[in-house]
Amino acid sequence: MTAGERSDGAVTRALRVLEALAPGPRKLAEIAEGAGVTRTNAHRILGVLADAGYVQPVGGGTYRLAPRSAALAAALGLAAPRGVEQALRELGEKVAATVHLALRSGSQAVYVHKIDGPGPVRMASSVGMHIPLHCTAIGKAILGALNDQQVREVVADAGLPGRTGNTITDPAALSRELACIRRQGYAVDDEENEEGIRCLGMALPLDGVPGGGLSISTLTYTTPRQRLIDFQSALAATVEQVSALLA
Repeated sequence: MTAGERSDGAVTRALRVLEALAPGPRKLAEIAEGAGVTRTNAHRILGVLADAGYVQPVGGGTYRLAPRSAALAAALGLAAPRGVEQALRELGEKVAATVHLALRSGSQAVYVHKIDGPGPVRMASSVGMHIPLHCTAIGKAILGALNDQQVREVVADAGLPGRTGNTITDPAALSRELACIRRQGYAVDDEENEEGIRCLGMALPLDGVPGGGLSISTLTYTTPRQRLIDFQSALAATVEQVSALLA
């Protein structure tokens, strides 16, 4: 038993195991290392979580989060103060686009609110979905609010996998992008995470740290890039409002 295991309760260790699975399916050894527990304890905790419906074994000693975990993430998001959803809805109506609120979870972020834009087209995003930080507007805004060492730690953990032809996959290029984000105060995902989708994002300060972010997501064929960037004042006002509500 490690020193961390001696000082942590069973609930805390179980939560750390769930967090270790947040990036996606992982093998037992990876889960144990990420959660800071022994393999024996990780295996026991995973068995309990699987029986409760929060984790699924997928063969070969690999586990992933089960739908019940996504439902819990959604429920936690909806448990935010009522004013949060109203603020997001008002922003969505003002810009006539889809609005997302995500909270940081280690080297990723998790959507906890989504307000669909007008029209018949619905984006594939959903509450409870994990998103990468290096190629989304919310994620890049969060990275821009971190210091260089913190960014290196995220990149070391999550990597810079390509999602589209526009994804930044080079650390030096990402550093230049983050420097630009810090100067201008917002981030743009220009079809870097999904083709045909362009987003404007800003970091959401929570207790003095970048705990998440807000974004406005548009279809590239309906909203020109500059038109999206012109929404920055409205987005900044909502970020300030939501940050105060969640304080």
